Amino acid sequence: MMEKQFMEKNNSEAKDWILKAQNDLKSAEILLREDGPSDSICFHCHQVAEKSLKSFLVFNKKEYNKVHDLIYLAGVCQKIDKDFKEIKKMTTFLNRYYIESRYPSDVYSYSEEECKKAVDSAQKILQLIINKII
Repeated sequence: MMEKQFMEKNNSEAKDWILKAQNDLKSAEILLREDGPSDSICFHCHQVAEKSLKSFLVFNKKEYNKVHDLIYLAGVCQKIDKDFKEIKKMTTFLNRYYIESRYPSDVYSYSEEECKKAVDSAQKILQLIINKII
């Protein structure tokens, strides 16, 4: 009984992470469609990847450091499932947007092509993880 409750808790928490990731993806897609601020688009895409990866780790009851580093999180996921090697380039691409897009830096805006690539990467990462846990 205790194990079942634990599994339900993990599944519920994993679902919560996915729902938050889906909300970030919707925000990024709306901002992209409405010609919104490119730094916000890219930040939301980073958040999609981060929350999706954390969902997978929670679902699999895997401990991880509480970080925002997508490369680290994807590496922990890859130890559980080798399919995560497929998203290495996407997580590396999105990783810089956590800091770079939130604080003043040398980069204040990104091209439309870069924003589209960020949204596409976020969509693919989220879908891979949904397919793994649902």
